[in-house]
Amino acid sequence: MTTQTVDGAQLVNGALAAFQARERDDAAYLLAKAVQADPPLGARWASVSRLAATIGEITLALTAARKHVLATPTPEARLAYAQLLIQSGRTHDALREGAALARERPNDPAALHFLATCQVQLGDHDAAIANLRRIIALPGVQLGAENAWHVLADIKKFTTDDPDIARMEAMLERIGTSDAHRQSRIVMLYALGKALDDAGQLERAFACFDEAAKLQKLDSTFNAAHADAFVDAVVEGWDRAFMDRLPRSTVDSERPIFVLGLPRSGTTLVEQILVSHSQVVDGAEANLFRPAAMAIKGYTPDEVRASFDRPDADALPTRIGEAYLHLVDERFGKTGRVVDKTLNQTRYLGLIHQVLPKAKLIWLRRDPAGIAWSCYRTRFAKGVDWTRSLTDIAAYFKGEDRLHAHWSKVLGDSLLTVPYEALVDDPDTWMRRIIEHVGLEWEDGVRDFHKTERAVTTASFAQVRKPMYASSKEAWKKYEAQLKPFFDAYGKA
Repeated sequence: MTTQTVDGAQLVNGALAAFQARERDDAAYLLAKAVQADPPLGARWASVSRLAATIGEITLALTAARKHVLATPTPEARLAYAQLLIQSGRTHDALREGAALARERPNDPAALHFLATCQVQLGDHDAAIANLRRIIALPGVQLGAENAWHVLADIKKFTTDDPDIARMEAMLERIGTSDAHRQSRIVMLYALGKALDDAGQLERAFACFDEAAKLQKLDSTFNAAHADAFVDAVVEGWDRAFMDRLPRSTVDSERPIFVLGLPRSGTTLVEQILVSHSQVVDGAEANLFRPAAMAIKGYTPDEVRASFDRPDADALPTRIGEAYLHLVDERFGKTGRVVDKTLNQTRYLGLIHQVLPKAKLIWLRRDPAGIAWSCYRTRFAKGVDWTRSLTDIAAYFKGEDRLHAHWSKVLGDSLLTVPYEALVDDPDTWMRRIIEHVGLEWEDGVRDFHKTERAVTTASFAQVRKPMYASSKEAWKKYEAQLKPFFDAYGKA
């Protein structure tokens, strides 16, 4: 038994060393050997699960998480396993785990919140609301109910006389303004802002969103000058000649469909349209390409060129492409087309095309004012620090505009640009173009995309379950005066 434990620890340590050396495939191999050996790692199985999830090996991650639960059957371990299920698209399995936890721990706000999250993603809003209100009513929660209010605010439509608004205002007052409760205040401000916007109290709504953004800005790492320098390097150096000098990938799969664009630009809508086709099995912000391409140390032309300075350089694009397809199999199963709408992939679109040359690309473009307002009023968990300032939003948008113009020229017919407003105004024409672009035959059922039952994990979960509507196109105009810093920095069309 001692030898087995040492061997298991050595395998895990070796996997960690391979990860730190950016050798994803070696790390995956060693983790698989460790899981197969089944050493008594106890609570350390949690670390194995996290490392496996980080490199996209979902089966290994879930197996290690189950071993962690068996070794340490605490509510925290069980909840971590359930959260991994939902993060990896196993939403119905996550729902069962969440329901079991909530039955056993009916006064545990974490269990109830997780269960409500599953129900929201699956469209069961009545059940979710009931569980969220159970959290809010718990006598011991007090300053912990803001997360429940935030989800509830996203689900429901508020009226001027809605008593929930007064309850939310009282909650915000109890949270106060101390730095110790800053994160709680941020969450509650976004929730109250949404409610006040619904109720037509626009000045107060904007004040909530604005204060929340300023409080989040304190933790922001976005640097506009650095972002501009990155775009400069890509636009100036990543041309067709540069791509031709790189080793070529032999991967010829058309399985992945990359849907690109800024958050709140309509990417989830296009994902839902595509997934409504019988040949497209699912889609998500999968975040699989970056783990597959771990060997690449950066995405400017100079960084990519340096990453190819290795003995296996000729095989590297093929290896990355095959790794990505393997991770797609892990996440979505082995059959059918899939949609990958991970944020920020416009930043390394050239590399995606280099390793998956037959993959189809769709880029959503929307009136920048509409996206700016929608981003500013949305609480993003991570990865979009530029949304916490109207001038940062403008700076990021300018970079995105330049990247779109650049990649459109370099990638040609592989890339279809879809204007959001045109899609909403003439859905039949644009849905047909989208389906044709990805190489599929038209199916009339695509028109009823809003009836497709699936888990939706983004902030657009409510919109894509409705027929196409145009009211959101000009929602920003109510706040045109408050958006002046954005227009001044970006330039009003």
